[in-house]
Amino acid sequence: MLDIFGKYFKGQRCHIYMHPKLEVDRHEVVVLVHGLIRRSYNMRPMAKFLAKNGFATYVYDYKTSTQVMAAHGDDLREYLKKVIAENPNKVIHIVTHSMGGIIVRYALGENNGTEKLDISRIKRVVMLAPPNSGSKIARYVTKYAPITGRWFKTLPELSDEPGSVIYTVPLIKGPEVGVVAAKYDREVAIKDTCLEGMKEHLIIKSEHSFMVYMKSSNEAVLRFLTSGTFKPLEN
Repeated sequence: MLDIFGKYFKGQRCHIYMHPKLEVDRHEVVVLVHGLIRRSYNMRPMAKFLAKNGFATYVYDYKTSTQVMAAHGDDLREYLKKVIAENPNKVIHIVTHSMGGIIVRYALGENNGTEKLDISRIKRVVMLAPPNSGSKIARYVTKYAPITGRWFKTLPELSDEPGSVIYTVPLIKGPEVGVVAAKYDREVAIKDTCLEGMKEHLIIKSEHSFMVYMKSSNEAVLRFLTSGTFKPLEN
């Protein structure tokens, strides 16, 4: 744990990897992507939960305030290429929280260049409280405290005002997408979490920031990754 914070304080990235429990190894991989003003440590408990349930877990780390979202998407795309190359015979899934879902949309959608990301290797994506149609809070903050846009370059892009960058973000085509919204979320409205083409949408009793630590969200993620649905499987 100390080595994680040590890297943060040195200004370094700290990606996390966890081996699956051998007795339940599913031979599948999950990449977790955190949201705004957070780091990989925030997704570590969920990664640990998924590793206990047989998934190899990678937690992607990035400095959320330093670049616009498209640039973050480019960086994540390169990371996903690396994960896919390291796991040639395994299914890849992605789990995101908040702005992490938008970064993934860029990574999967703007897939240009000579060495493209093989999206066919990615089976399922679960988004937790994603601002797919923007955030009212982001609009208010950037309007009444515009200097925050200098500190957090992605914040103006997350605004839900007409003409915002958020409405130009590519959709996800190929992988199955499940979206989980938080009932008491003050940062992202439930209606703004929905994404065109998503397979399922679930609302859980939670607020925005702590939903990644909750048992209900962990179990919902596990159900969707294993079966493609949030609904409990019948015995």
